[in-house]
Formats: sequence, C-alpha cells, structure tokens
Amino acid sequence: MTTKNLVLILSLAIGSVATSLAYAHAKVETAEPKADSELSQPPKEIRLHFSDTLEPAFTKIVLLDAKNVAVKLPKAVVDKADAKTVSAQLPVLRAGQYLVRWSTMTRDSHKVKGEYRFKVK
Repeated sequence: MTTKNLVLILSLAIGSVATSLAYAHAKVETAEPKADSELSQPPKEIRLHFSDTLEPAFTKIVLLDAKNVAVKLPKAVVDKADAKTVSAQLPVLRAGQYLVRWSTMTRDSHKVKGEYRFKVK
C-alpha cells in the first residue's frame, strides 16, 4: 500500500467518525422520577438532564395520567446554571400510572422527543 493510499484511507475514516459525532442527537442522561419506577410518594417535580444544551423556547414536558388526560403543569424551565437540565413542578399526584412526554431542541437545532412511564403507589 502506498503512502498516498494510506493517507486517503485514514482521512476517510477520520471524516466518517467526525461526521457521525456531529450528527449525534441529545439524549436524556438522567430522569427524576426514573423511567419505569414505582414510587411510594408522589414526586414533586420532573427533572430531565440531557447530553446537550437545550433551547428553552422549544423545550416542553407533558404529563399524562392513566386515562391519557394531561395533568396541568406550569411551563417547563431550563436550569439557568445548567442549560442541559429542564424541570417542571408537579401538583400532588394520585396513585396511578403516568406518562412523561418531553420534546426539545438543542442549540444545534436538532429536535428530539421521547417519553417514559412511572407509577405512584
């Protein structure tokens, strides 16, 4: 293999890795309450920490009860000290299954969304 071919192969490999890293989307790294958790006490807030900085104007948290009815929440707030974290205060929740739906846009304009469940005993 010539030096020229080796340089070409290495350049393509490095470019491929850099491109895949550039297109990585933000992911939830931690969630409170945790996904699929069963809680003996109702949580006071939903707190999500992401792998990337969030755009506050495009960040939402919705909570649905077991009947798929939205629980009234105040607007989700991106933490000023840590722009990768968003939270929403909760009213006192009754026993039952809940679905957290979240959506956000990261500073690099990627829109992401997801959902998870938890249960209050």
